[in-house]
Amino acid sequence: MAIATHAQRSYRPLMHRGEGQKSRWAIVLSGTEGAQIQLQPAAPENPPRPLQYCTRAGGRTPLQQTLDRAGSVVQPERIVTVIGQGHRKFLADSFARPIPGSIIEQPVNLGTAPGIFLPAAFVSEIDPDATLVILPSDHFVHPEDLFLEYVTHAFEVAERCSDRLILIGAVADRAETDYGWILAEEDEHASQAASDGPRCLRAREFREKPDLDEANALLQKNGLWSTMMLAVKARTLWALGRTCLPKMMSSFDAFRQVLCAVRDGELSPKNEGFALTDLYAQLAPADFSREILERVPAQILVVPMDGVTWGNWGQPSHTTESPVHLDQKPVYRTSRGEA
Repeated sequence: MAIATHAQRSYRPLMHRGEGQKSRWAIVLSGTEGAQIQLQPAAPENPPRPLQYCTRAGGRTPLQQTLDRAGSVVQPERIVTVIGQGHRKFLADSFARPIPGSIIEQPVNLGTAPGIFLPAAFVSEIDPDATLVILPSDHFVHPEDLFLEYVTHAFEVAERCSDRLILIGAVADRAETDYGWILAEEDEHASQAASDGPRCLRAREFREKPDLDEANALLQKNGLWSTMMLAVKARTLWALGRTCLPKMMSSFDAFRQVLCAVRDGELSPKNEGFALTDLYAQLAPADFSREILERVPAQILVVPMDGVTWGNWGQPSHTTESPVHLDQKPVYRTSRGEA
């Protein structure tokens, strides 16, 4: 099946629709193929795999690290992980125990917009009042404790400013063309939203993967890197999708009707798998940063991560730039130590 079995979706009994309980959920994005790593020795039984399912020198895989972070800010059963087609085989030999929460396997990777709205559809039908944090699984952060303080703060700001999307920004140190950029400024509303926590800014402009000249200009203007880690109320996320991608969201609305019917016992759980296949047959690829973040800067607040080193391992050229890998020869392994 394309999605986890009903028994594996441990979040189902958690609450009933309409309870009105404020709750926090984490969506972990692990559907990208990204940088493909060839484990050693190269063999048919050891095919290349996405970087998020690999580790170096016996540490945790990037996906494990992300799940651990998610479990530090939400209840484990409120973690929803989106994986790519065929990625279950990588989970099987990368984790000694079942991963927390629920798994949704995409029929095909159509970009970050469907990859975000798919799990948001499941969560919204279970918990309409949910606040979501989106965590890509191929990122490096250090130190983790300080990073988690920023994630918690983003949750709090999203709950105070329920009509805004809270984007976590990284301090830029070079004219990077593989990242999104945010120009942000001090604002009274943003300062009030921050309360007594880390600073919060109002976004003026968002630019996804600019060319080198523009990246240099953004760096000179103290632009921040977009980490694609964000907090937002589920309802607000859905409304932004309808504004920016109405055709796509019409298909997702129909999919949610099936989820509702399954939850209410009007349809069998197997209909979710059929509906998911039909959904992805209708969707066109869409990039969340270009199609939504670039178009709605007025609805974005930014939490800059002062004191946190951040990097995106999803780009092959970035897999060796984090401090923990300096002066180390890249030796990739699965988390169970298979060379």
